[in-house]
Amino acid sequence: MKSKKIHWSPAHILGIILLITAFAAFFIHPLLAVAFLFCYIVLCVAACFFPQTNFLGPVISRGHTGKKDVALTFDDGPSEFTTSKILDLLDRYSVKATFFVSGFNAVRFPGLIEEIIKRGHSIGNHSYTHDPFVMMKRYRVLYREVYEAQSVLQKMGIDALAFRPPVGIINPKLPSILTQLGLLCITFSCRARDAGNFRVKNLAARILKKVKGDDILLLHDKPSRRSEDDLVLLQEIEKVLTGMRDKGLRIVTLSELIGKEIMKVQRPT
Repeated sequence: MKSKKIHWSPAHILGIILLITAFAAFFIHPLLAVAFLFCYIVLCVAACFFPQTNFLGPVISRGHTGKKDVALTFDDGPSEFTTSKILDLLDRYSVKATFFVSGFNAVRFPGLIEEIIKRGHSIGNHSYTHDPFVMMKRYRVLYREVYEAQSVLQKMGIDALAFRPPVGIINPKLPSILTQLGLLCITFSCRARDAGNFRVKNLAARILKKVKGDDILLLHDKPSRRSEDDLVLLQEIEKVLTGMRDKGLRIVTLSELIGKEIMKVQRPT
């Protein structure tokens, strides 16, 4: 059997170096050894909230084309009303996006999953329940969240190749899980801080103020927290589409932006 190549993350390498250093420092002063180990723990915790550092493992947070291209992604769906309306809007502007869906919602709305694919968009794994605290839980729980969402999509004929962690936070356990399941970890580089469509007013202005070439843009296709904001959300997303065009930015597929496949659709036998 061919052995798998071990990939060492910066966290692994630095951990070994600091462990050796702490061992040597112990003979100088025990507290110095503790200080080295404490600094390492702080670095690992901070890296969970800043996955783009790639400290804990490989994470794709933006493209590297050098062009004025941007990829559009939607998280947390599909949802019966919002996703359908967004798909219609994207069709009007001939824009393709990637939808990072939860397994739970995919089971609830299989027709929307089929519609997303039918209209030429891509789908990624966004965990099964979208628990915002899942990265704080034990290995088995995290594995199950990723695996079960993957299984749901595979039963629908979709082989997702990309995983986006809920709320964009990772932990040291995640890279090995994604390696086992053959998934890329993809986050984002531009967002409106809409708190999951809770703050939809002026969403477009917040994005257009900072969006630039090679950004992976994060939006949400879950319903607004207040029903009266549903129409506002769609208007804001349309402003994003027209605003990026006015800024000379071209919306491309996530796969094109990062140069990697996002999913495969299994053909029926």
